[in-house]
Amino acid sequence: MSKAYEIVTDSSCNLTEETIDQLGLHILSLSYIVNDVEKFSYIKGQVFNHKEFYEQLRSKASAKTSQVTPEQAREVCTPLLKEGKDLLYIGFSSGLSGTFNAVRVALEELKEEFPDRKILFEDTLSASAGQAHLVYIACKMREEGKSIEETHAWIAENKLKICHFFTVDDLWHLQRGGRLSLGKAAIGTLLSVKPILIVNNEGRLVPIGKAKGRKKSLDHLLEKMAEKIDPVASNKVYIIHSVAESDAGYLEEQVKAKHKGLETEIFHLEPVIGTHTGPGICALIFTGKERE
Repeated sequence: MSKAYEIVTDSSCNLTEETIDQLGLHILSLSYIVNDVEKFSYIKGQVFNHKEFYEQLRSKASAKTSQVTPEQAREVCTPLLKEGKDLLYIGFSSGLSGTFNAVRVALEELKEEFPDRKILFEDTLSASAGQAHLVYIACKMREEGKSIEETHAWIAENKLKICHFFTVDDLWHLQRGGRLSLGKAAIGTLLSVKPILIVNNEGRLVPIGKAKGRKKSLDHLLEKMAEKIDPVASNKVYIIHSVAESDAGYLEEQVKAKHKGLETEIFHLEPVIGTHTGPGICALIFTGKERE
């Protein structure tokens, strides 16, 4: 496929290998470390066992993650620039990972090495399918003949319309990652309280409410989506989950029943973000008129 410019993103966009190949993307992979064994979130040809991974997390295995390094970014991007290609990097929220800033360091250096090439980058302030949606649109704009500057400008102008609403099943993982105090996690677990969280305008995870019990938390996601969604801007709703197929199915059923004409797509949450949320996350990601 002939491309006017190359689009680079990272593994937190949560796209499948098939979609990555179809879109002609280049992927920088974050990594996750479980019980001292490090693995990349995305390797072409790799089959990821979601059930096994989340069972390890459920058993409270030691787990952490690692961002993309400037060296990794240079390794992927330098050959593209040597081929005479311009480059647009669309990255994982800087509010959730140091990846975007690390890649930006590499790209600023590459600008000096390749002064004749256009090298642009944008922090999506989004994650998972939110990031993927922006990448999809960038690829579509490229296919339609839009310039790298036009595509970059659209992403920058529209990224804060991507809304992320989610809930988790086990508060321990948020507490381990420093996103919830130990006391609140203990009380919430005891009372079966499920937090409702969003990705805010700074690209960070913040709680906005809570619900008692799993079903009420899922219904709360649906209520927030009904308040925020802009079906004119996009009729696509993404449902994200980590080994919570029945709950994801419930959300899809409710979205289709209450919002005729909306399309849904279900994503299994990739392991780097999943390390911090644990098994049982459910999220609705969609386009609104504004995020906050």
